[in-house]
Amino acid sequence: LEQRNILQGQSYKRSEIKRRLTRKLSQRPTVAELQARKILRFHEYVESTHAQDYDRRADKPWTKLTPADKAAIRKELNEYKSSEMEVHEKSRIYTR
Repeated sequence: LEQRNILQGQSYKRSEIKRRLTRKLSQRPTVAELQARKILRFHEYVESTHAQDYDRRADKPWTKLTPADKAAIRKELNEYKSSEMEVHEKSRIYTR
């Protein structure tokens, strides 16, 4: 919180931190204040166009895999993990 400049570099108790953060969240600026500070800007003109309806559902190729395809993928992945993938020396006991 100190690095993000939410709390200054002082030591606080947990209850004090909670109280200060709640107060900061409750004192949010209004839209007019944000516009005056040029943080928020609205355009007077909005353009809209018509779009054709289309199917937005994604293609799911994994649903068409056969058990043999799944086994081949699993085998290839295990071979990669066992021969090419770097594993830390202390973690080798946890790998197959």
